[in-house]
Amino acid sequence: MGKIKKRNRKKAFIFAAVFLIVNILAIIIVSRRETRAVDASLAACAEETKDRFEEILNGYRHSFHLFTEMLSQEIEHNPNPDDIWNYLKDMDTALAQIEGKTFDGVYMYYKGRYLYSWDTPYSQYEQTGYDATQRPWYKDAAAGGGEVVFTPPYKSYANNYILTTISQMQPDGETVFAYDIRMEDIQTLVARQNFYENQQILIYDENGTVIGSTVPEYLGDNLYGTFAGESTDSSEKFLQFRERLGDSLKELESAEGKAERVSIGGRQYYGCVLGDGGFRFMILAPQGSILKKTAEIWLVPLLVVELLLIYVLASISRGQHNRELREAYVELGQTQKRLEIALSMAQKAAAVDDLTGMMNAKSFRKELLHVLSTLEEEEHGILVMLDGDHFKHINDEYGHNVGDEVIKLTAQMIIGRIRTVDLASRLHGDEFAIFIADTCDYEVARKIMADINFSIAKEAQKRNMPALTLSSGAVVARNGDGYATLFKAADEALYKAKETHNGDFSCAETR
Repeated sequence: MGKIKKRNRKKAFIFAAVFLIVNILAIIIVSRRETRAVDASLAACAEETKDRFEEILNGYRHSFHLFTEMLSQEIEHNPNPDDIWNYLKDMDTALAQIEGKTFDGVYMYYKGRYLYSWDTPYSQYEQTGYDATQRPWYKDAAAGGGEVVFTPPYKSYANNYILTTISQMQPDGETVFAYDIRMEDIQTLVARQNFYENQQILIYDENGTVIGSTVPEYLGDNLYGTFAGESTDSSEKFLQFRERLGDSLKELESAEGKAERVSIGGRQYYGCVLGDGGFRFMILAPQGSILKKTAEIWLVPLLVVELLLIYVLASISRGQHNRELREAYVELGQTQKRLEIALSMAQKAAAVDDLTGMMNAKSFRKELLHVLSTLEEEEHGILVMLDGDHFKHINDEYGHNVGDEVIKLTAQMIIGRIRTVDLASRLHGDEFAIFIADTCDYEVARKIMADINFSIAKEAQKRNMPALTLSSGAVVARNGDGYATLFKAADEALYKAKETHNGDFSCAETR
């Protein structure tokens, strides 16, 4: 009896050792995969932020080119400095109407004089000994040798926004055009980026001045402890953040473009810094948010390893006492349950369109066939196919990032204008489909489509983005109708509606 107990203890020890070793190896392997996934994910987020930031800067450059073109033509036809000064004051109102919030004034150095668009008397500049050629905007333009340059951004504490100056030395080697820009679009960009829960995003220049942050109080403060532009005390909140960040900032910047795990105020974060063109883009995300985001990389493999390991050990131990065998089966059943949950989550994710969160085409087809099979003889529904008008123009004019935002807004408006008993799907691109239950009245479908188009236009205007109209074709569906037949009829109706490319509605002929 004692030998049996001793043998069982030895076997239990061996099983425990094997279980531990295999799990350690699995964790090491999965951790490496997860590390690569984190690195790629954070780098992609920083790269996306950088690309959208560059789009905004290009917009600022475009505004400046418009200004220089107008001013150059005026100087060519009327070179008198006094007349140019008056022209600048007239231009101020026109540019403010064109550019909106980004515009904050124009000025220049021309024929030895400082000319500007605002109403401040020149005597005020004379009293302070103002020398335009010694100002950063003039010096930076001179150093740029004819290139369009940005001065280091700074915060206007009187108006609480970030300013930069775009300037350019003209071919005569003396005249400089300058244009003040409010960089509010940068803060809007940061506020709209949503990569991880409780993330922090900071955009700062080479001097450390923060020009964009998920924490608005950080704007204008300096990560390096010195200030570009106006000198002021850092906010207490930013000082605390900078103190918690400590040496982690150097670690992140020295590993530029790669994810690093750092400690900030005693909490573990993953961070990444990407630099480009005198600006840096920092992404900080709590470790828990990252693990949640990359769960598919490590959770399912570990569950599979655990399942296989328990199964193998249980098979080897089949001759052991019934109680031990039952315990192994219970543990195996629990593991299988966890794996089933993980598999169910994966299947659910596979049925959803990644961009909009709507059903994808495959899951919509499955759900529609199920609904059609359950309809009674007297019950009906309406299948509506929707297609965006001029969506290619939006992509070409504003870029694919804006195009994606337009598609997401469109999906939100579609879902918000139908009932929970109805179905909605993004088929692909700018094509959608909805199924309106319990009706055969085309007027109901027509009113729903009119409401969707009106809501898209209203919300797009509110968000300052291009609106997409949806043309639509509808067909009544009954029990026994085939999926392909319905979609063909709806598509033919949609083809008629698309003739105007202006959100028209058409219905199939009565069947």
